Amino acid sequence: MQREKWKTMDVILVILAIFLLVFVIAMIAIYIKTGGIPDTLCTCVFSVCGGECGVMGWIKTTKDRHLSRQYELEDRETDKKIMEETENE
Repeated sequence: MQREKWKTMDVILVILAIFLLVFVIAMIAIYIKTGGIPDTLCTCVFSVCGGECGVMGWIKTTKDRHLSRQYELEDRETDKKIMEETENE
């Protein structure tokens, strides 16, 4: 059985998830120790991570749309060849 290769977006998502988990645990520890957390830092971290995930989602949908269009054009070419072959018979 061949092992599946990790894609770049998969690696980025795993790193992002681990980072956010560690960040949340650190913020909980800071809250327990001091009674507060740096709100601006939390806002910025989650904004950047959300923006990164949004951009990766946009890239993925754009790639899928382009690939779908490519398949559609190939199908049209195949249909055209089949129609020409049936007309010639």
